Amino acid sequence: MVCLDEMGPDAAKSYPGQQLVHPPADQQPAERAKQEIDYGRRGKGYTFGALKPGDGEVYTETYSSRSAKDFVDFLEKVDQWLPNDLQVNAILDNLPAHRATDVLLFSLHHPRWQFVFQPKYAAYLNLIEPW
Repeated sequence: MVCLDEMGPDAAKSYPGQQLVHPPADQQPAERAKQEIDYGRRGKGYTFGALKPGDGEVYTETYSSRSAKDFVDFLEKVDQWLPNDLQVNAILDNLPAHRATDVLLFSLHHPRWQFVFQPKYAAYLNLIEPW
């Protein structure tokens, strides 16, 4: 079994520091530091991931979009990453790119792959989600 997922947009995010910064003794205490809210969704790219629950191995690749073309490219790379004698039961969510014609054609050309779609609103069933 292999759990596959698009793990969201990648973007640089700012994080609060881990240590307090104290002003020099001869200066007035600084005002409270302010920072704009940083949601991190700037569309810089997407990470696709595959998890083998049996041994915990993970394979990831980044792409500029989460299109069916990129997903099929990722499937090809995962197919090369997995041992040839492994029957693949891929658990997926219902992203339209996961159900596209190109993915169907991939499954026809790779008979060892079987796609299992989890129920909607049940992301917790895919073991790569918490990873």
